[in-house]
Amino acid sequence: MTDDIDRISLTLPSSMVDRLDGIVDDWEYDSRSEAMRDALRDFFANYEWETGGDERHHGTIVVVHDHHVDGIADELQTIQHEMAEAITSVQHIHLSHDTCMETLVVEGAASDITELANRLRALSGVQQVKVVVVGE
Repeated sequence: MTDDIDRISLTLPSSMVDRLDGIVDDWEYDSRSEAMRDALRDFFANYEWETGGDERHHGTIVVVHDHHVDGIADELQTIQHEMAEAITSVQHIHLSHDTCMETLVVEGAASDITELANRLRALSGVQQVKVVVVGE
């Protein structure tokens, strides 16, 4: 932590303060301020993602799919090859006899990451797609 810190006041309903205090205790933050700084970093990353246009972003796309659907593996691989410039790495995990999860580490413009996620969502057999973008 640097010496260049500004003190601000935050007004919250008591129910939110109680919830914050519970999280501070549960996650073992040193203080409310540490928890709020952590939450604000996530808030800033989401803001940059939504308003950043073609700035470079980093994150993951998690895809859960039924591997018994005919052609799903080939379709996933085709999309990943077509959008390789946005994909840093891919991990494939067998969650159960019927279900697989792929985690794609991505880097690129918000529009490219969104296009990739949307193309994956549109595949028959894909059950869930989650995009998580992080700040630097």
